[in-house]
Amino acid sequence: MINKPPIDKLTELAGNKYVLCCAISKRAKELNELQKEGEINMDAKTISLAAEEFVAGETQLKK
Repeated sequence: MINKPPIDKLTELAGNKYVLCCAISKRAKELNELQKEGEINMDAKTISLAAEEFVAGETQLKK
């Protein structure tokens, strides 16, 4: 469960929950692959990092 950043803020940025889910899950999957390959080392869960990147504007929505 994502607590920080708040889900309401994430949904507002994405427009709706479906788009939010797609964007964050896609980025989390990319981060998982990078972690498996040893390119990144993280203590936090990839889904949390993906949500933080989304709020920071680092994850782009593709339409």
